[in-house]
Amino acid sequence: MNTRPQHSDDFQRLNELLPRFVESRLDTNEEQELATILQRSPETQSHYLAYLQLHAELTQAWGAVDENAINHLSERLPGPGPRETRQPERPTETKSTPRISPIFSGGTFGLQNLVAFLVLVIGGLSAGLWVSLSRSGEKGADVALLPHEDSRDDQLADAVPPSPNTLTSDDQPTETQAELFVSGYGKDELLPIAAVVVRLDGNVSPNLAVGRRLTAGTLTLPQGSVQMEFMSGAVVALDGPAELQIHSKEAATLISGAVSAHVPKRAQGFVINAPQAAIVDLGTEFGVRVTPSGVSEVEVLSGEVELSLIGDDGNTLSSQRVQEASRVRVNRDDDELQQVASGGKDLPIISGYDDSALGLSYEYAARVRDDEPLVYWRFEENNAERVRNEMGDAHFARLIGQGESNENIRIENGYVRFQRSDVKRYLMTDDALQSFNENPYSIEFWMKPDDLQHATCLGIFPESRRDPRIFLNVIEIVTDTFMIHEPGAVRFLHRTPPNGEYEIGKNAFSPGMCVPGQWHHVVAVKTFDAMEIHINGQKVRQVVLPEGSVNSEGDFQIVVGQLTANEAWRQFSGAMDEFAVYGRALTPEEIAEHYRLINSID
Repeated sequence: MNTRPQHSDDFQRLNELLPRFVESRLDTNEEQELATILQRSPETQSHYLAYLQLHAELTQAWGAVDENAINHLSERLPGPGPRETRQPERPTETKSTPRISPIFSGGTFGLQNLVAFLVLVIGGLSAGLWVSLSRSGEKGADVALLPHEDSRDDQLADAVPPSPNTLTSDDQPTETQAELFVSGYGKDELLPIAAVVVRLDGNVSPNLAVGRRLTAGTLTLPQGSVQMEFMSGAVVALDGPAELQIHSKEAATLISGAVSAHVPKRAQGFVINAPQAAIVDLGTEFGVRVTPSGVSEVEVLSGEVELSLIGDDGNTLSSQRVQEASRVRVNRDDDELQQVASGGKDLPIISGYDDSALGLSYEYAARVRDDEPLVYWRFEENNAERVRNEMGDAHFARLIGQGESNENIRIENGYVRFQRSDVKRYLMTDDALQSFNENPYSIEFWMKPDDLQHATCLGIFPESRRDPRIFLNVIEIVTDTFMIHEPGAVRFLHRTPPNGEYEIGKNAFSPGMCVPGQWHHVVAVKTFDAMEIHINGQKVRQVVLPEGSVNSEGDFQIVVGQLTANEAWRQFSGAMDEFAVYGRALTPEEIAEHYRLINSID
């Protein structure tokens, strides 16, 4: 049961601040406000702890904490009395066991422990990162590579591969390979992820790889082109030579060069600034070009934008709606917006993700069959309405909601393709898996998401369910939620017994994020006492289940492509292939071998 503060205003404000806090989006004033509310009463402290305890198991899995994060947060959160001065670090202490300086002087709830827990969570969020680099498969597919060839199979996310933002000694920039992206606030700051690189073309420096995550900072591109997806959902293409300052997941400033932006409905309001101009999206695709002389031009390719002329003091001098197929120049001399002719091909092109298939060999399929899954869907028959189970006559899959155009869900090129829609469309087992949850099991598939929108890959439900919220398992891509995780992580949720209450169940989140347009190998394993996530052949997270928990009885069905079969909720957009369900726990060695058989294809 959640304990709520006595003051309703405090409770309401906590519910506004805490989601921003776990996404690292609080500004200095909001951080101080949160600290003040926590100081006000034991009830606010209890409510805060209850919020975090829903996902407290994550703090055990993120590994070492960056001491800079502790110092940074300690300096920002005020106390009711004089703050104790931090003592010099003792010689016997290490960064793996950092000291927490007292931040609050007193309180009946133990606020020092509360802040220590807070800092461990925030510091941990910066520790585990997931590398996902591109490689061409047999049919030209981009496959996320195994980052550590010599990784031990029993290593968990405490020793996950280095971040795309981290250069190895062999990759240090030279004079001809200068670092292209520089964080705007230094290495000691904990910054939220603003965007991820999803595509590179031309002669771009190798230290700016596909999958690299970008925080607030400056991206300088001498040549080539880069396509990024911002965490808000906006897709931005930049052609070199250009310089782009990234402020947040919702805003950037073009200093020089040209940029194009595609902004879906969920990212409406995305802002690109330019010299003396601010362009606010109203649901559109537009481009911005800054000429060598510093003149800004804005062209709307579809929809409309709000274009503002900004004065030297930063305030808006004038503003107008720019409609589709219009190009406007910001005239600095006359302080006006001028309609001009289109520049033609002087704006970057935003590339859609290709539909290349996952490169497969007979050896891969043979190995999966040898491991005897209950379900193995390969999607080999184009435009089929029923997917054959390679392991026998049971557990076929039916395609629901194809529609007249067959665009929302279709089978082509050896995989199933989902497109986000306002109507239901999904795959579903045509018969139940009997007694599925009474023993360990594994779920394995390959996915290539179109974007990082919160999307459910699959859900497992009791055959006799009466409420669409009652489910046993959910595997999904999670971005904007109230939970503590990195944006774009893979979530494995397990509830025994199946239940619709959000407080019941255990989560395992992958460190790092998916990369749109890349194939990822995902395996979720449930044993009697733990749940695991394996990404691209490596175990990246393990969560211990409570002692004495009993696996529930019953028969279960699988829905693939959205959260439930009842509503068009949290739809996955992208491709899936090689879907397998096992009535046992795959070993780390078996999972790594499956990934290697794909990854070894030239």
